[in-house]
Amino acid sequence: MKKWKAILTVVWIATGLLVITTNNSAVGAKDDAKELYKQNCRVCHDKDSPNGEYSPMSLTQDQWRAFFKNKFQAKHKDVILDREKKKLVEFLTADKMQAIQKYCVDHAADSEQPQTCSE
Repeated sequence: MKKWKAILTVVWIATGLLVITTNNSAVGAKDDAKELYKQNCRVCHDKDSPNGEYSPMSLTQDQWRAFFKNKFQAKHKDVILDREKKKLVEFLTADKMQAIQKYCVDHAADSEQPQTCSE
């Protein structure tokens, strides 16, 4: 009987650690995407910007999806990142682009958690 209690205790602890690790990874990924947005999008689309002010809640989820699918490359093909001295579209990997798009869609005006980038 003691052996089973010990086994169950280990299983419960392992399960708890797995849940904590998974939740922290999800939070970390969200924070990374927000930082990517701040560093690569917000710098040119902040308040009073001549490029227009944009935050995730500036558009709906469908509008963000359509923007990334149809317009992002064309609208940003000549944007140069000062800190990297290269084009934005060359600097942003597919993973980074996907994270930024997910962040915008997840926090769009019609999402369950609308958000400006400054929050």
